[in-house]
Amino acid sequence: MNAPDTGQLIKGIIEGDLSAFEEFFIVFQPQIFRFLYYHIKEKEAAEDLTQEVFIKFWEARNRLDPDISPVAYLFRIARNLGYSYVTDKKTSSNEPIDPDKIRQNFSEEQINLRFLLSDLENALQKLPPRCREVFLLSRVQGMRYKEIAETLDISLQTVKNQMNKALSILRKILSSY
Repeated sequence: MNAPDTGQLIKGIIEGDLSAFEEFFIVFQPQIFRFLYYHIKEKEAAEDLTQEVFIKFWEARNRLDPDISPVAYLFRIARNLGYSYVTDKKTSSNEPIDPDKIRQNFSEEQINLRFLLSDLENALQKLPPRCREVFLLSRVQGMRYKEIAETLDISLQTVKNQMNKALSILRKILSSY
């Protein structure tokens, strides 16, 4: 199984291709759900908000740029919806709203995550194509080195070398994290 090309999926989504959107959803839905659940601690609300994130993403498809990280945009939507959910819940329960606590729960951590994701996306683009492909198959798709070697029809040693190269380059580029 090959890693989906996010850029191609975004191009398809921009063109209104529902199958591209479905594949994008399948890839990123678990991450968005975990992100929201971690912050709001309510499974059902996190599930509903996850659906809403993807609806908003689909509705904004005409404004998407295939060259800019869709993942960062997706997490920004999730952050905003999660923040709204938390503040609306506080308001409706008549509990006093502590903006510092909400800001602390969402903003700093989420902003750092957004920058990290954006920087990671940019760093991945700087990897040589084969190196990037091996890295994505391993770290995003969860494939074992042997499976990658078979899928790409390369030796196991080449997979190991490409992963070492990718990790070395990413460590240098993302050293501030």
